[in-house]
Amino acid sequence: MFVVEVAACSPPRCFIDNTIHHRAGFAFNLQITLWLWFTVLFANFAEAMAEGRGKAQADTLRKAKGETVARRYLPDKQP
Repeated sequence: MFVVEVAACSPPRCFIDNTIHHRAGFAFNLQITLWLWFTVLFANFAEAMAEGRGKAQADTLRKAKGETVARRYLPDKQP
């Protein structure tokens, strides 16, 4: 994730530089910049959702552990 974030910082600089100096490739640089930043933002959102879901599942399992009733069977198979 860190590599994508670092790589996403380079195209905006090229995009701004090409815009200032009126160089070709405006649309291409804009598209690459938007796709990389979309990837970064979506990945952060997906990671946050997965973390929240994992915490909720862990809380549910902890709660179920305390409410579970167990019966121990003796060697003669009587409860």
